[in-house]
Amino acid sequence: MFSRKFLIKSISLFLLAFLLVSFKTPAVWAGGPVSIDARVDITQPTLGDIITYSITVTHDPDIVLQTLEYAIPEGLEKLENGKKNSREVKKQFEQEFWLKLRVDKIGEIKFSPIPVEFDAPDPDNQIVRGKIMAPEVVVQVQSLLQLEGNAKDIKDIKPIAKISAPWAHYIWKILAILGLLALGYFLWKKRERNKPAVKTESTVMLTPEQKALKELQELKKQEMMKLGRIQEHFFELSEIFRRYLENRFHFPAQEWTTEEIITHLKNFSELNDNQKLKAKTILIESDKVKFAKAKADKDPIDPVINFIKEATPKISAPGSE
Repeated sequence: MFSRKFLIKSISLFLLAFLLVSFKTPAVWAGGPVSIDARVDITQPTLGDIITYSITVTHDPDIVLQTLEYAIPEGLEKLENGKKNSREVKKQFEQEFWLKLRVDKIGEIKFSPIPVEFDAPDPDNQIVRGKIMAPEVVVQVQSLLQLEGNAKDIKDIKPIAKISAPWAHYIWKILAILGLLALGYFLWKKRERNKPAVKTESTVMLTPEQKALKELQELKKQEMMKLGRIQEHFFELSEIFRRYLENRFHFPAQEWTTEEIITHLKNFSELNDNQKLKAKTILIESDKVKFAKAKADKDPIDPVINFIKEATPKISAPGSE
């Protein structure tokens, strides 16, 4: 006598073979000898986070899984993929496939159902091809600025109060100040005419790289990280880096958001892909500490210095081709 489990499985495999012979299309299984699940480890990541999307297939020992092909949604950057060792669970085998991705877009991102094909024997011990679909998974990417809360606690500016002023008194003061300024300017010009010209650092026009590196060295000397002024340190560092990007590449980096700068740099020909990734990492990590008050594992001032040195235009020696 055949067991009930064997009969159920045989009927399932027979139906699968019937579908393949009659319609010449892969069968789709939703349970029984093979089942599937899909998930992500972070359902509400922020821009720049790394998430892991995994598909788990549970199947009978005589079923052989085929190679899995991923469909990566827009707004995600593939980093690496692989699969874990198969393990036995309740007389079946569980196989997990994983895919690591970097979030590069704000808003809703959907992982469409992905087919997983497999080979299974029918009641006549003939190998037939089957297919099972992984369920859809939805991820909601949050903006770092949204984590700071809303602006409901900001109050309107009060109207200007009218105050009558003693204009005659102010006019005499202004005239006296102007007279002193004119006298001072006259004496200064006279002194400058008799003074030999000396070339100092203030008269030399610094390049964007020289100016940024000088500001970074001054920031280093303040040692804010050691004094516990973490957010203040990251605000200053971010302003120096954004000011450098604006002066070096001629776009309003100090006024734009991080998302706008990253989008602008994607099609930027003056930087290679590695330099674009470094700039994006510096901006995102700075924002996390500035706005989301994330914990700073290390000071990113050295990566900023290295980025500026790498992006500095190479000057050819005279006569070289």
